[in-house]
Amino acid sequence: MRIRDYTPADREACLAVFDSNVPEFFVTAEREDFAAFLDTLPGPYYVLEDDAGAVLGCGGYALEPGTTRASLCWGMVRRERHRTGLGRLLFEERLARIRADGLADVVGLDTSQHTRTFYEQYGFATLRVVPDAYAPGLDRCDMRLALRGHGGAQAAGEP
Repeated sequence: MRIRDYTPADREACLAVFDSNVPEFFVTAEREDFAAFLDTLPGPYYVLEDDAGAVLGCGGYALEPGTTRASLCWGMVRRERHRTGLGRLLFEERLARIRADGLADVVGLDTSQHTRTFYEQYGFATLRVVPDAYAPGLDRCDMRLALRGHGGAQAAGEP
């Protein structure tokens, strides 16, 4: 396994990762948004690939202009590879790179109720839950993690 920078040649493979997570984690209507995101990346984006070069996951982050906040963007792993540690590997790499950049004091994300507990185990605090925000039965959970001195982590509310 390796994590490398996304290139435009990865677009279709990343869309296939997205498709593998519909309808439980994403809804079909979000595919167009994800495709547009891939075409105009607001920050670093990465792919996780196996030893044969097959894309198994993708995810990135963006620094919010004029702030010390980073937002995790479109992180996902192929559905059939959930619960194998790949999501953890991809997440931990993104968080390490945010810390290494040294520009963010807070990391935010929005996710569904299905992955909320994954982020809570890293100290993310849920600030708000909006029922059915993405689709019927698919809630939006806004979450934040404060980076103390960019080393340790402590859950925090909205700065």
